[in-house]
This record gives sequence, structure tokens and C-alpha cells, in this order.
Amino acid sequence: MKKRLLLVLALVAALSLVAATPVSADGEKPINGKIDLTLFAVPCPADPAPTFPFVTWVGTVVIDGTTYGWADFPTAPLVFEKKFMYFFEYWTIFTLDGAAPTVASACDPALVVLDGYNDGRGTPGGAARADGTVDSAAPLGPFADVAEGSRMIWRGKVTNFKGDANEFKATLHIFPLK
Repeated sequence: MKKRLLLVLALVAALSLVAATPVSADGEKPINGKIDLTLFAVPCPADPAPTFPFVTWVGTVVIDGTTYGWADFPTAPLVFEKKFMYFFEYWTIFTLDGAAPTVASACDPALVVLDGYNDGRGTPGGAARADGTVDSAAPLGPFADVAEGSRMIWRGKVTNFKGDANEFKATLHIFPLK
């Protein structure tokens, strides 16, 4: 009976250690969020000078209950092959300070707290996916601990085809470096 009790206690202790093990070796967890965008496809205002002069999608991303701005800037022309449209983008997450995202705020490099590059593909039905990496994080911003080169993916779909007011919803994941 004592042997069984000792075995059960040892098993409970071992399981509690496993439950306390971090998600990754350095204790970082992935960043997960929900993206909600509107298609603008317009030039950025000249002042302040943006990293890229043309913005396509602008909207919000909610991460851990906080809403940030999100913007996509094309870095190369679209490529149409077979049934897919291939795209290449510079993406940013930027601060909103309680205001709704606008083209002007999306194009303001001073507001950017996390950015990177991705490439992806879209289907004629509006589904799209992109894979990329983090390029930089603002040193004093909310994502200061996200390492350059961390993997970023999003998966989503155009949810509203209304002329120039296309809307897009996606899930975002940023994985720490291993």
C-alpha cells in the first residue's frame, strides 16, 4: 500500500512539473489575433514619409484584448497564375490611441510597433493566406520582446465584395524563434 501511495505521489509531482513547462524553450508564447480590414488601395499622404508609398488594406488587429491598427503595403506587383493571385507585402501593426485606423495613421511610420514582410496567395473566391517574418519591433512598444525573424502567418477571406468597400477577416499568428 505504501509503495502505491509513493508511486501515485511521484506521478502527481511529475505531472505538475510537466504542466509548469513553458510553451517554448525560452518561455515565449505565440501571439494570436483577429484581423479585420477594409480595402483602400490608395497612395499614402506625402507627410510623414511612409516606408512604402501605397497602402492596400487598412484596419484593426485585436491581440490579447487590445486593438491595434494593421496595414498592408504592396512590395511587388500582383502575379496571376492559373487559379491563384500571388502577392508580396510589407505589413505593420500600429498604435491607435483610441481612434479608428485611417489611411493617414496606417502610413505614419512613427506609430508602427511591429512590422515585417510576407508573401501569399489568394483564390478567386476571396480566401487568402500569407507567410512571412517579423522585421522589427519598437524597442519600447508592446511587442518589444518579439524577435526579428519570428514567423508570422495569417489566414483569411474577403467577407464583403461591395465595389470598392471590400472587407477582409483573418486570424494572425506570430511564433517565437526556436
